[in-house]
Amino acid sequence: MQSLLPGSSRLFDQPTNWLPGAEFAGLVADRGQLEIRSVLTRQSGACKMTATFSLPLGFELANRLSSASGMAVAAVSPRPFRLHSPNQQVLGTIEGNFLPGISPPASVVLTARNWETGALEDWIAYSVQPTYSGAFKDVARLGTQLANWVVVGAVLAIMVFLLETAGVWMCIRLGGNIATAIDDLTGAARQISRGNFAWRLPVRRKDQLGDLSCRFNEMAIALERLHKEEAAALRIESELQVARSVQEYLFPRVAPVLRGVTVAGRTLAARTVGGDLYDFIDFGQGRIGIVFADVSGKGIPAALMMANLQAVARGHLREEGDGTGASAGRFVETLNREIAGRFGDNRYATLFWAVYDADIGVLTYVNAGNPAPVLIGTGGEIARLDSDGFPIGMFANARYTAKNIRMQPGSRLIIFSDGLTDAQNAAGEDFGDERLIDCCRTVAPAIDAEGVAERLCMLSQNGQPGPSSSMTPRWL
Repeated sequence: MQSLLPGSSRLFDQPTNWLPGAEFAGLVADRGQLEIRSVLTRQSGACKMTATFSLPLGFELANRLSSASGMAVAAVSPRPFRLHSPNQQVLGTIEGNFLPGISPPASVVLTARNWETGALEDWIAYSVQPTYSGAFKDVARLGTQLANWVVVGAVLAIMVFLLETAGVWMCIRLGGNIATAIDDLTGAARQISRGNFAWRLPVRRKDQLGDLSCRFNEMAIALERLHKEEAAALRIESELQVARSVQEYLFPRVAPVLRGVTVAGRTLAARTVGGDLYDFIDFGQGRIGIVFADVSGKGIPAALMMANLQAVARGHLREEGDGTGASAGRFVETLNREIAGRFGDNRYATLFWAVYDADIGVLTYVNAGNPAPVLIGTGGEIARLDSDGFPIGMFANARYTAKNIRMQPGSRLIIFSDGLTDAQNAAGEDFGDERLIDCCRTVAPAIDAEGVAERLCMLSQNGQPGPSSSMTPRWL
């Protein structure tokens, strides 16, 4: 049975010898034409049907191949591919089929089956002309990509160059600024080391180097202020040393000499100068006056008040006599009026005034607020000369009464300020009245007043008195 399918170009007779089976698909050569042919046979009972589809290899397929491959594929008149015998040269085959120099396109050799005999044959159906448009496009595309990378690389290179240039410029400028700052600091340090504390660094920039210069100038200002304060302190210390030397001349240079009696005095100021006063006044005929005072406060003000009190006391003694008997109370009242308010409302002084008559062994005294002196009898008995009046300088109208006491041979009188009893040791314990009395009892009777004074001074120094108290032991 014969049939014509869509796309076939003509009718043909079905061969019956070489078909391998009921189906076939492939490239065939039929009467000098090349076709893609597909054959399908079906049989049902006595009825047998064969369907054949064929597609000639022509211009339509060549166009599709050209589009797909990117080359110029052209259809040619089919002709068998002539293969020369092995003993012929390859050049003959090339000349017979491709015609070099005449036809630049290359021939496409296809293997087709002869439709009549079923044998495989080589046929030339197309010629291929290489086209460079695709290559040009690829090259252009590649060139564009390369150009893009070149642009990116160039931009990066320019950026790196600019960064390096900026870095070098910054390094040079910063290095120059640092070198200038170091030179300024070196010069300023050299000036300050020579004692020129008024030298100042120029502040050239408003950055960290400028802050460093400002800090250095602040340090120089602090050093200059400290230097001035130290110089002022040295001047004050020097003046205080002079004041101390002057104050030492206010104390008795030589103790008075009495028959059967020794007298001595010591003072130790808590500061360079202090407000403690002791003085011995020789009235002659075996009589002496003892002035002991402890001015409130410390330092220069207390020392000035002490010097004034001594001058006032000596001046009034010349005017009012020896200050014994009833005149002792008046003498203290006079001192109180003179001192009250002279150095301010809060300035006062404790005072112990006494007159001793060696011929009769009688001590006339007035205690104006001073710690009660300790009187140690010949047998070791203790008596205290208590206070019966206010410190002088507190109340201008205060009244004071003198008292008398007889001194037995071998007895001792210790007159002291609170600086002695308030002195503390390393454990923070006060020296106190009891320790003072015990120390006085242990002193051998043969030791005179000078020896007792030295012993109590040593004990007071070991007690480490604080600066709030001055130690001024007095002995008769």
